[in-house]
Amino acid sequence: MIKKSIWLIGAGLIFSAVSHAATSDQQPSAKPLLFSSHDSIQSSVTCFRGPFQSHQTFIDMLLQKNKNRPAAAQQKLAEIFNKEDFDRYQQQLDCQTFTYTVDGVPVTGWMMKPKQHQGKLPVLIYNRGGNGEYGSIVMGFAYMRLMPWAERGYMVIASNYRGEHNWPRNQPVNVGHDEFGGVEVNDVRALWPILQQSPAADMKKVAMFGESRGGMMTYLAAKSMPGLKTVISSAGVSDLVSELQFRPEMEKMYEKRIPYYQLRKDEALKERSVVHFIDQIPAALPMLLLHGSADKQVDVKNSEQLAKLLQQRQQPHKLVIYPGDDHGLNKNRKQADAEIEAWLDKYL
Repeated sequence: MIKKSIWLIGAGLIFSAVSHAATSDQQPSAKPLLFSSHDSIQSSVTCFRGPFQSHQTFIDMLLQKNKNRPAAAQQKLAEIFNKEDFDRYQQQLDCQTFTYTVDGVPVTGWMMKPKQHQGKLPVLIYNRGGNGEYGSIVMGFAYMRLMPWAERGYMVIASNYRGEHNWPRNQPVNVGHDEFGGVEVNDVRALWPILQQSPAADMKKVAMFGESRGGMMTYLAAKSMPGLKTVISSAGVSDLVSELQFRPEMEKMYEKRIPYYQLRKDEALKERSVVHFIDQIPAALPMLLLHGSADKQVDVKNSEQLAKLLQQRQQPHKLVIYPGDDHGLNKNRKQADAEIEAWLDKYL
């Protein structure tokens, strides 16, 4: 189990340090690697390139980025991103970063799946947390949180959502804007037709999994993706109105991200809160809700309140609260992953 201090090293330092390394150098010449024939995909390249072409180059980069940290912290990096796991993922997984167009805007995404498999694969659509660059999927995160699901036999696909965080400073003219549950929900919906034209994807077995803000994105996308077989939310935001009372400092982010926020604050927050549109989600859609009781970033009441609404409408669901655990469920990561795996086995 990864301790919280180790997770902070990985998430706070490593992930931000390599945020653009796996997305900014995509070239049309990578077209033979395309995992889907959908015409929205502009390019796709392996994620095992550049500083990630070998375990040694990966570790060298991490140590260079963290050269001023204590030796013990550097040793932890080598333990977390160990050679055995890296080599196995590189040999057994097809991992790609790709660019696709949504609403005329370029968006970056990730896809990973087993290289060798028989027949079509069940699909896990992953919705990340954070906003803008904060929380972006980068190699470190993909390695720790997404590749294990691909190794279990899923085709994993995820959007980094539109916005300037996906691009270097010489970005295209129009890269869109992350509206925290606004137009970029289309970036998630647009993954469905991409999957439909992927030979590896079993469209009869598609689940969606969101963490933190990604839970909100999952609920919003589920309104118009009837083909989903189940959804999973970990520390998901279900009521932005009450959440603002729990974390008043979030209002600065809302003001930056949500269009015309000051003019339509209540309406904008309710539009993004599943407790106010639960009737637009299929009542037969099974939901798994996970949350830590000591979460300081998203109040556990978000999941508890949603579970009560699901109970009232007799919608298949399960609520799991981990006593004393934090936002990332770091004290119960293995248990939470086992819970997710069992849920996916049941509904996919």
